[in-house]
Amino acid sequence: MILPLFPLSICLLPQGFTQLRIFEPRYKRLVTESLKSGEGFGLCMLNSKNELMPIGTWVHIIDFETLDDGLLGISIEGQHRFKVNNFEVESDGLKRGDVSIIPDWPSSDLVDNQQYLSESLLQILEQYPTHLSHYNKEDFDNISWVCQRWLEIMPITAEEKYQCINSHNHEMTQELISSIIK
Repeated sequence: MILPLFPLSICLLPQGFTQLRIFEPRYKRLVTESLKSGEGFGLCMLNSKNELMPIGTWVHIIDFETLDDGLLGISIEGQHRFKVNNFEVESDGLKRGDVSIIPDWPSSDLVDNQQYLSESLLQILEQYPTHLSHYNKEDFDNISWVCQRWLEIMPITAEEKYQCINSHNHEMTQELISSIIK
């Protein structure tokens, strides 16, 4: 599958939500193409050397608006993780990658000793009602989903996040979160 790629320093994973301000012409083109095709685009984290990391998230635009400052604002939702097999850089700097979908982390119900992770996340997200409105109450009962949302907001390096994202399930992320917030 070929996707236009949007490299950023943020992390967004499947079922996650965020908003972006679009101002560069190449990314305006990416948004236009994504809206016309309905296929979305790939969001890839940048490492500390400003290089594209090889695992990203296929996202879809769920809303857009003109912001008060005249810039384009888009709301996006993560769909699936992917691996970048290779990419090309077009004349305006837009990257377009050949990607392969990789399995999402399996869902897993919360157990008692994980409840504090879900409750703490909910307390944080209550301060951001726009974000919280995109999630269902039932989502907070899935430890895999909870760990992905924590990974999106935790102030750790892209390399640390990447190690977790590259794993096959939530367990490494859960251990990391537990070591930080206990």
